[in-house]
Amino acid sequence: MKEVKNWLNIAVRGTVLIYLPLALLFYWSYQSVFSMGPGIHWIFIVLYLLAFLRWLIAKYRHQSIEEEVQSFEGLDRLIEQGRFEVIDKRQTEMTVRPTFDTPFNLILNDKISLYYANNNLRIEGPKHYITILAKNIRGEESLWTRKSMSSLKFIYMAFIVLLPVLMDSNLVWSMNVLRHNSFSNVSEEVEAVSETVSGNALENTVNGGYAVETDEYIFYVEDHMDLVRTDKQFENAEYLIQREGGHGIRNLNVVGEWLYFTKGETIERMKLDGSEHTTLFSLSFPSEMQIYGNGIYFSTWQDDNSIYRMDLNGQNLEQLIDIRAYSFSIHDDRLLVSHEKQGQAVVESFDLNGEDPEIVLDSYAENLMVWDGYYYYLGDESLLYRSEIGEDSDPELLVDTHVSAYMPTDQGIVFALSSLSEGYSGEGIYMMSTDGGDEELLSASSSVEGLAKVGDAVLFTAAESYGEHTLKRIDLESGRTDVLESAKQ
Repeated sequence: MKEVKNWLNIAVRGTVLIYLPLALLFYWSYQSVFSMGPGIHWIFIVLYLLAFLRWLIAKYRHQSIEEEVQSFEGLDRLIEQGRFEVIDKRQTEMTVRPTFDTPFNLILNDKISLYYANNNLRIEGPKHYITILAKNIRGEESLWTRKSMSSLKFIYMAFIVLLPVLMDSNLVWSMNVLRHNSFSNVSEEVEAVSETVSGNALENTVNGGYAVETDEYIFYVEDHMDLVRTDKQFENAEYLIQREGGHGIRNLNVVGEWLYFTKGETIERMKLDGSEHTTLFSLSFPSEMQIYGNGIYFSTWQDDNSIYRMDLNGQNLEQLIDIRAYSFSIHDDRLLVSHEKQGQAVVESFDLNGEDPEIVLDSYAENLMVWDGYYYYLGDESLLYRSEIGEDSDPELLVDTHVSAYMPTDQGIVFALSSLSEGYSGEGIYMMSTDGGDEELLSASSSVEGLAKVGDAVLFTAAESYGEHTLKRIDLESGRTDVLESAKQ
């Protein structure tokens, strides 16, 4: 029973006076330096606490050992040479304490009792201290050897303990964010045209941003790898980027005279004529990149799909919302984020600083768009729904089969059905009225990808044969489908 009480005393003191303060200090320091949480799951915190307490009890539990000595006289002077101080001495008893091992010697019981009888010395106290004291009495270990061994053991234990923390937390990622903000630099500063202007139409952004248009030009992605600029009649097409392989180009956005896009793990920009090509971000694979006002918004798998923002020059990178987002979109100065909250899939609306949260949908939603007073989204099993904004009503099911992509237009909802054989790529292009009726087939194309609206037309890529992709255009007024000649021809 006495042994159990000793263990409980060590566990309580270690938890309250050592572990919790250090954990809070670590969390506060992390927030202060990186402006984000360390991303450590509470289960890991508990497991680490148990491992810490096991080590603490094993090292400082009460123990008794015996040593053979010739005399009790002069033992106090020998003990004080080994970084222990004598706090009480009697004829055959002595009480000492260590002057090292801070803060443990201040928090845990550090008293050591020595009892002498018939050339035998019994030493009682915390295991760690009596072991060192016994070696000092035997003269087996010098001060410098002890300090060296203690330092090596501390470094080794710290490495073993911190390794899972480093792997499970966002420390490496946060260091990269700090480095990015310290060294990011561009030759020309870009400012937003307006604080409320988007870099691309929401219907294009939600579908991957494979095309964007300006007053003079249309920019689109060809065969995933190539970036093309053409006029409004799709004549005089020219390459801005042409590659044989690598990561695909997505998320096209235009700000003034600049074109922004993602390419694999980078966010890049160039002038509309292809000059001054610059990489703004290269830390991880950004997804769903959207430009709104002076901010570039995106999520990254490297930080569990949290929402980030940086300015148009790649500077001031910061975590806006520490959340595991399924998807997000920006509409009317609000971030609409689909995620799980308290075990329930919801869509939560935040302001552009990641604050003022408000749940707007109590359902799973991807590819969320706002159109004519409704939320449109893909729910469970990629079925297409809509819900009236501001109304507490059940969502309407518009398409009761798997939808790979869709977009609302003035003429109706254009959508592609998922191919059973090819996963997420679409099988056929359809149009129906916004209330879910009058469905018609616009194109029987296979492996439909990259829906994008430019003017009164919808662009998409379809597979004509294995490994070959064709860019097509549907005129929404006439319903006619044309094949666009490749810029390579």
